[in-house]
Amino acid sequence: MLESTINVLLASAALILLATSLAAMRRVPEGQAWTVHRFGRYVRTLQPGTHAVWPVLDRIARHVSLTGHHIELPTHAFGADSATADFYFQILDPMASRGGLEWVDEMVMRQADDALTSVAAQLPQQTGWTRSTNPGQATAIADALKAELNCRLARMGLRIIRCALHAS
Repeated sequence: MLESTINVLLASAALILLATSLAAMRRVPEGQAWTVHRFGRYVRTLQPGTHAVWPVLDRIARHVSLTGHHIELPTHAFGADSATADFYFQILDPMASRGGLEWVDEMVMRQADDALTSVAAQLPQQTGWTRSTNPGQATAIADALKAELNCRLARMGLRIIRCALHAS
């Protein structure tokens, strides 16, 4: 009788251990990164692959795509006419952005706004963005903006892959 009870307890413990181990495993799909929070605070970023997390303690807070991000930023930095800037970016190194990965779009938007102001200040007064700006000049301004923004975002593991300016 005692031996039977011990066998049942050992089998139950083995099943609980197996269930806990399976609950701890997470598979992050290719092209994504997940952020992990413990007690509501950022702990780490999971890159594509299989990872172990602490059941009950850790929580997957956000699933972030590494490609295909787009933001549109209205700006008045290029003169009286308003313009919008379209930015397409990707996350090259999710570990470099650390906890910032959760609000990556807002972070890029702030950096883009600062870069727009910086690029607009470097342009001669008569070269501001208007509806009549020739396409070659608009492309040159967009290229300068893209280069400035890539310099700012490189340390965060991000890269602007396309930038376009449009008169509103």
